[in-house]
Amino acid sequence: LVSTVSDGTINCPCHGSKFSITDAAVEAGPATRPLPAEEISVSGGAIRLG
Repeated sequence: LVSTVSDGTINCPCHGSKFSITDAAVEAGPATRPLPAEEISVSGGAIRLG
């Protein structure tokens, strides 16, 4: 679940972890592992997973 993307990070609302938008590395915990890679598509200004 992603609540916001800002200042170069993907922000998780569940535990407050922050992940890099470039490689999904943990920028701030409590997460200890990067986000898994997922396929996305962009169409008409919308970003879709899968």
